[in-house]
Amino acid sequence: MPDDPFPGYGLRPVELADQDSFRPYFASLSEPLSDYTFSQIYTWRNSLHIVWKIIDGHLCVFANGTGDLTLLIPPIGETRSNQALKQAFELMDDYNAAQGVPERTRVEYASDELLLRLDRSQLDVAPMGTDYVYDVRRMIDLAGGDLSSKRQAKNRFMRLYPYRVETYDPAKHLEGCLALLSNWRVHQDAQHLEEANANCIKRQKETIATELALRSASELGFKGMVIYAGDEKPANSTDNGQPTTGNLHLKAFTFGEYLGNDSSSIVIEKTDLETKGLAQFIFSEFCRQSWADRPLTNVGDDWGLESLAWTKMSYRPVKLLQKYTLGKLKPAMASVGIDLSLPAVAPSIRCAVKEDLTATVDLEKACFTSDLSLKKRQLQYLQQRKTAVFLVAEDQGRVIGEGIALVRQHKGRTSGRIYSLAVDEIHRGKKVGRRLLSAMVEQLEARGVKRIYLEVEQSNRKAIELYERNGFRSIGKLPDYFGTGADGLHMMLDLTAEPSLFSQVA
Repeated sequence: MPDDPFPGYGLRPVELADQDSFRPYFASLSEPLSDYTFSQIYTWRNSLHIVWKIIDGHLCVFANGTGDLTLLIPPIGETRSNQALKQAFELMDDYNAAQGVPERTRVEYASDELLLRLDRSQLDVAPMGTDYVYDVRRMIDLAGGDLSSKRQAKNRFMRLYPYRVETYDPAKHLEGCLALLSNWRVHQDAQHLEEANANCIKRQKETIATELALRSASELGFKGMVIYAGDEKPANSTDNGQPTTGNLHLKAFTFGEYLGNDSSSIVIEKTDLETKGLAQFIFSEFCRQSWADRPLTNVGDDWGLESLAWTKMSYRPVKLLQKYTLGKLKPAMASVGIDLSLPAVAPSIRCAVKEDLTATVDLEKACFTSDLSLKKRQLQYLQQRKTAVFLVAEDQGRVIGEGIALVRQHKGRTSGRIYSLAVDEIHRGKKVGRRLLSAMVEQLEARGVKRIYLEVEQSNRKAIELYERNGFRSIGKLPDYFGTGADGLHMMLDLTAEPSLFSQVA
């Protein structure tokens, strides 16, 4: 790689020797995304053609992987970052105009924390996914009914396969991991022949980044684990399923690192997909051996892949960290009466915590009559209940919406019920309710729910239209359900009849 691949711009390729230069910038963040580490920048440097520069005292990391020049993360520095961002936009505009793609100038992987350092009135902000964050203790134990399938898969692997666990050592494990990586990519490509070519390109880039991580794990300070396993034991085997040192083959590897003050980041996990329960085992075991000193673990985003999003939601994240893309606000957008005093950023959707109870009580009082609103004791119970989905929409540290759903077990089936959906009046009409509803449905579906029910007042046309746009249909009237003369409408979303409907409209 040349010293200056972009003559005149002063951009430098990322090298291992730059690690100490990057560290203080990332260390200054209180809640970093999984993307905000030197190891992520370094391992993806070839796939994304990453270069960097210090601008006005801020770390600016650029990517040139698709022929344009983008800012991979917002400027990171100790002060407000508007001036650094302005210069970065000018640099990108100049380069992209010369390449004939001026419209591609943008910033990616912006966090809520970094957005607070910018003047958002001049930015076009759009959501681009979330990081999934889990309670480490739950990932170790996989306890509770909502994680029972994960726990059973892990136990099945431990019971039916001879195996052993080792700490990653490149001298011993590199070649085996590279072979597994190659097999993983071939298998994934074969299983997804009908998908968009862009996903195949993503896997190619991920393979390049993973190989560099395998070769540079020690220098990057990764913690790594490999799993050796043999063939599944016969049904009549008397072996007790404990680890063994027999004739085993390398079947899985994973890497992670510390992230911020209270999290770890699991950046890579590759397993032999034919070995049942191995993925659940290595994730849980890696948390137990490497991350038990951290309350949270971040496993990154889902790349916009529906199957990956379903898998990550099925582990019950306790927090979703929103990511955004940023562009310059076009002059026309600022001259049509848009109230730029309101936040331009879509609120983040996350699981409710105890500290949210006061705000959700206030929402219930503001949105529902006293006889219908949920009280603090009820909300406290629901926030702790494992069969409940309790989400909040947060904007600039303020809870502006809530969504509560319940999972119901019946003989031979599981259903869900939308229990409450409320949005602060000033934020209505901005798709906050739609995003909460979408997130509730995703979580219910991840828990095995096939049909979701709700009751809504028949006179509430806006709510009914929201539900209908998202696949719910009326299945009956409920006379006086909300009080004398206040009839209700019983509605249902059938996820088995129209499996793709919700994803199309949500």
